Parts: sequence; structure tokens; C-alpha cells
Amino acid sequence: MKRFIKLCIVVAALFAIVSCRKNIGTANWDVSVMAPLIKTSLGINNLLADSLIQVNPDTSLKIVYNSSLFNFNVDSLVNFPDTISKQVYHLTGSITVNPGQLIMNSTSHTYMNPGHSGEVRKIVVKSGNIILKIKNSLSQKVLCTYQIPCTSFNGTPFTYTDLLPAAGNNGPALYQKAIDISGYTIDLTGPLGNSSNTITSTVQAWIDPNGSTVTITANDSLQMSSSFNNLVIGYAQGYFGNQTSNPGLQKTYFSLFHKITDGTLSLEDLHLKLNITNGYGVDAAFVLQQLKSVNSHTHNAVALNSSIINSTIHINRAVETYNPMNPVIPSVSTFNLDNSNFKQLVENLPDSLEYSLNLSTDPLGNVSSGNDFMYSGYGFNADLDLEIPLSLVAHNLTLTDTMSFNLTKPGSSYELNHGTLTLIADNGFPFSAMAQIYLLDNGVKTDSLVTFSSVIQSAPIDNNYKVTSKKRSLIYIPVSGEKLKHLYSAKKMIIVARFNTTGQPHYVKIYSGYLLDLKLTGDFNMTVNK
Repeated sequence: MKRFIKLCIVVAALFAIVSCRKNIGTANWDVSVMAPLIKTSLGINNLLADSLIQVNPDTSLKIVYNSSLFNFNVDSLVNFPDTISKQVYHLTGSITVNPGQLIMNSTSHTYMNPGHSGEVRKIVVKSGNIILKIKNSLSQKVLCTYQIPCTSFNGTPFTYTDLLPAAGNNGPALYQKAIDISGYTIDLTGPLGNSSNTITSTVQAWIDPNGSTVTITANDSLQMSSSFNNLVIGYAQGYFGNQTSNPGLQKTYFSLFHKITDGTLSLEDLHLKLNITNGYGVDAAFVLQQLKSVNSHTHNAVALNSSIINSTIHINRAVETYNPMNPVIPSVSTFNLDNSNFKQLVENLPDSLEYSLNLSTDPLGNVSSGNDFMYSGYGFNADLDLEIPLSLVAHNLTLTDTMSFNLTKPGSSYELNHGTLTLIADNGFPFSAMAQIYLLDNGVKTDSLVTFSSVIQSAPIDNNYKVTSKKRSLIYIPVSGEKLKHLYSAKKMIIVARFNTTGQPHYVKIYSGYLLDLKLTGDFNMTVNK
């Protein structure tokens, strides 16, 4: 209903443009102009997004709404430290080396502790870099190759070779490079293939083959470090350890009623389900410690009273299909909350939900023998599915919205003096509507266009509380010269709409064929100038 109020006011604001703009001559005189401004029909799809509305077999309507509660972060499941290796080449004495001579050949096996007693055997990098930092104190350029032999991209291990600058009079030469490793598979089972969390890297360095003979002393060194940067894991396999997430009290936005600022709504029937989806190859234990609906306008909170609260829910692991197009079949657990006080939660008209929970992965330990898995884009989440048949009782249900507004003054060819807008409403809905519209100039209310005494009457209903015919209402909106000034200066409008269903206290259903027909006309006095 708020959509038609917006539409009426916007068109009313445009009457200065659509009202008989023509050149009548060089004299000045007053004329009266009557013009139709709008004619339209509005249905339930103008109140709610089409994606939320479903039609029942009897053409009555229902709302299907989903609200996300919780998402488990992939980075918390497998989280490696950044540093891969640190290696230093030193001599114990003085030595003369020739161009192309190998001066460093080192292999390191670094334990990458993922935390939570995890034993990760393989990862696939979705995106990220390896950062190489090298300090060369030799007076000759050095050809350096860095390799991670336990990696593979199209069958080739990660290898990077570059010529490092020589040290100068100001000290060692510093070299830094970021190398993209997106798409690489990293084997973390160590040199014998029987370990985990272990990454192998090698460094080889030669004196510049195109350089000259150089003497290296014990004071010279080649220092090198490698680390991950912005590492995003696309896939991981192994045992991820028993991890617990208990983030404390959380809040999530609930948009279905966020513009309702006052009044009450009673719903005849509704259904609520809690869905827990596990896209990880790990078992889990989930405890919903509390769930509240919060109405920030009334400051009222209603807590869910259900057997599911503080009960441990065991969640099965997902299934790995090994199909690159659809690699995971998530595990989905659904819990019906109809046997609870959830109706009171919804009728509280919340704009947010507060909750606290506890989530534990692999609560029974390494039951998969190191075959836990995770894919990027698949995770652990909990959400609420709400189904509301539109059979309701609304009492002074109030919607409040603010919209931008800008009315340009007419040119010098004419000047508007005053007039009257007439809204002709043929209402096919079983509720009445009243509206108040305030003009805002720099945040200050300067005027109002209509008052709550202007009512769009409810359509008549039969003994089954179904609309039998449309009801016509006429609403007159005087537009004085003073109100015109306020319209020109206003930058925003506050629209307050109030609804009451007919036949109270009985519930009325909303059907797909219900329509509100609107026609807005204007009768204006204007002065035409030369």
C-alpha cells in the first residue's frame, strides 16, 4: 500500500509539468486547468517482492521468507601461517668463485601448523601469492632459483628463477617479488609422503654466469625468506581437528517488517523451520543457545521457547562427489519449530534477530582417517524458513518510509497559484488505509499534504470474509499557495500509512485477484505570462 501513496505524491509533485504547458500569447491572465494525472491498478506485488509471494490452489497468497542466521568461516577451518621458509648462506672463510659456479643448494621442510591439532595433507590454492624476499651482500649478481617440488600446476611444480642485483657501496641489495600461485596444488605429506602440514622448498644460487670471478668472505651472505600472501584455499583434505566456534551474542537483519513502525499484526497460521546445511566434509555438533526476535521501534524482544534451545544437534558431513562441476552434496538437517512460541516471535514484527550458538567440528575426532575435505563456496550455515499464509488481522498497522523529493519551479511563462488534487480510489482489498505525508526541508517538517482523517475505505466482504466488490473513496488534497512554496523547498517526504483489516477480530485472506484502482486528477489555477 505504501507504493501507491508514493506514486500518488510523486505524480502530484509533477503536476506543474503536466498541466497544460503552452504559449497563449503575450497578455497575462488567470486560467483554470483540470487534468488527469494518473490511472493505475495495484496488487499485492506492489507491496511485496514477487520472489516472496506464492499463490495457493485457492488463489489465496502466502509469503515465503528466508533469513540467514549463521555462516562458518572457511579460513577458520584451515588456517596456515604465512612463513614458508627462511634460509641463509654463509661461508666460514674466504673463497674465490667463478661465473656460473653453484654457491647455494638448500632444501627445507617446514611444518605449517594449521592449529586445532589439524593434519592437512593437501590444499589447492584458489588465489594468492608467494612473496620472495632476498638480501644479497655479494659484490656480484646472483642467479637464483626457488622451487616448491611438492606443488603442481598442469603437472609442473612451482619454480621461479631470477637474477638478483649485486650489493653496492651502500650495502646489500634488497630484492622482493610477489609470484601468483593461483591454481597450484600443494602436497603437504612431506618428503616420504607419510606426514602432514609439511611443505618442502629448495633454493639454488649461482654466481652470474655472465659475470666475473668474485671473492666471497665470511662477512658475505645470501639471505632468503618466502611466505604466503592473501592465501585463499579452494580445496583442502586431511583431518581438520576438533574446532569450536562460540561467537557470543550475534545479531542478523530481518527485513520483512523493517518499515513497520507501529500497530499490531495477528496471523492465523504460519510455519517456521530451522535449516542447518553442512557443505564441509566434517561431522559437527550444533547448539542453539538462544534466539530472540527484536523490534527496535517498540524495544520489545521475544525469546524462542522450544526444545531445540540448548540441545545438541549432531550434523552429518557432506559427501564428496569428485565431479568438478558439482563437487559436494551438502548435508541438510531441517527442524520444524511449529511446536513452539515462534508465532509470538513473528507477530513481534522484528527488524532483527539475536542469537547465540556453539558449533564444534569433528567432535568425535579423526573418524574419517584423514579424509575430511572442504571446498571454497561450500560451508556451514543455519537459516530460518518462514511461511506466512496471508490470513491476518491488522490493527493500526503503520508503515513509515522516507523518500527523496525535488519539485522544480515552472518557468517564467506561467505561475501556479493554487489547486486541488482528487484521489479516486476503488479499493478491492479487505482493509482500509489512511496516510499522512510530511514535507522535509533540511530535516525539518515544513508542511503536510494529507491527514489521517482522509481514509480509503475497505472493500465489503461476505460471510466468508472474502471481498465481494470494490469500494470507492474520494480524497481531496487542497494545494494552497503556501503549500506550493513548501513543495518547492522540500528535499524529502516522510510517508506514514496506517492499515486496518475489516471484519475484526476475524482473519481475512488476501487473494491474488485483489486490486486497488487509483485515479489522481488535478484542478489548478494558474497565471499565464507573456
